[in-house]
Parts: sequence; C-alpha cells; structure tokens
Amino acid sequence: MNLSTRLLGYVETAKLTRFSILKGLSGTTDNSLRVVLNRLVKQGRIYNPARGVYAAKDADPFWVATAIFPGYISLSSAFYLNSLIDEYPFTLFVASQVRESIRIGGQEFLYFKARNYIGVVDGRYRVACVEKAICDSLHHLDLVGAPVLARVLYHAGIDYGKFAAISSGESSAFFQRLGYLLSILPSLSADKRRLAALCAERRKANAYLQGRGRGNYVKEWKLIDNIGKEVLLAWQHQ
Repeated sequence: MNLSTRLLGYVETAKLTRFSILKGLSGTTDNSLRVVLNRLVKQGRIYNPARGVYAAKDADPFWVATAIFPGYISLSSAFYLNSLIDEYPFTLFVASQVRESIRIGGQEFLYFKARNYIGVVDGRYRVACVEKAICDSLHHLDLVGAPVLARVLYHAGIDYGKFAAISSGESSAFFQRLGYLLSILPSLSADKRRLAALCAERRKANAYLQGRGRGNYVKEWKLIDNIGKEVLLAWQHQ
C-alpha cells in the first residue's frame, strides 16, 4: 500500500488529524509527507482547514469545527441544533479562545471569544444550551441578527432560573436589549414574563439595540431601536 493510500485511509478513519500525528505514522520525511498531503488536498480528497490540520470530507462539520479550536457551538448554529430555526447554518459559529475564520468545503467556521463556559452542554461536541446561545447572541447581534433572535425568543422554552444564572453580571444594555425584544412579542410564557421583569429592573443608561445607527427611542427601555418593529417581527408573516 503506497503512502498516499495509507494517509487517505487514516484521515478518513480518524475524521480529523494533525501533521504531527501523521508524521509518526508515515515513516517518511517531513517534505515527502507534505507533498503527499498537499496532493490529496488539491485532488479534493481531504480538507486542510488550518495549518497542520487535515479532515475527512465526510466528517461532521460541527464536530470538526470544535476539534480544530476547542470551544462550543453557539449563536444561530446552536439554535439550529436545538431545532429553533430551520435554516442550515453554512456559517458555523464557535465560541472559543481565538478569533478566526476558516473555510472548509462550502462552509465557514467563524470563531469568536467565549465569555465563559456556563450553560454549555457536553456531548459528541459541546453546544450552548438555548439560554446560553441567547446570551451569546445578545453580545453578537451583528452575527445573528435581532429579527432571528426575536423569533427564537418567541418560540424557545426558556428556563428563568437557568437564564438568570447564566446572565449574572451582564450589563444594563444587555438586559435592555433583551427586555425590549421580549416586550414586542405577541405573547410571553410565565418564565419569559419573569425575565422581562428582571430586565426592567436592570435598566440604566441609554443603549442601542444593534450597532450605533439612528432609530426610534423607546423610553420604557431607554433604548434606541435602530431596526424597527416591522423588521424585527417580519417572521410572523412568513
């Protein structure tokens, strides 16, 4: 069995491996190993998503994303895994200790800095629970989009106690954004009403909903809605 076949077989079995591991298995020089691996990548038989990292084409992208840089799936990718949105995430969001963007096949892995790991569920790969993904989204509305978060807030079952624990220490702007989004929803569960009340207690200085653009000032929440209710709730009519 030639080196190319052996390397391909190992990558396909391991699903993801690194140059340092393949070096110990190949019995050849580093240069020869790189030549063969580069050829397999150019032939489209394996992926090389990051320096020294090789992945099988049929590997689970969610697992690969968290294996390249340790972290957890969050934002809209976690909403998809929690069956709260239907759209398959061609951009996988990973909370990690790095900021990085990687392309593998037709997908992008986008890494952002994790604030903490409270509310992360362990499994084949780590995924933010619904409450954690909502908290992360309130910090990254530019990546998620406030309309998507509003839709998730409406459909998701939110545990008040869990959310309060995960969001402990968050800023007033965090709670003002959340409180405003909850306030425009057609109806709220008991836990969401408790959450809205908690948000009302945390109001302080003026804040923006998303970014810094102009918009309508909502006195109740000391917040500038620079997106608009019609856009935020457009999903109701789809």
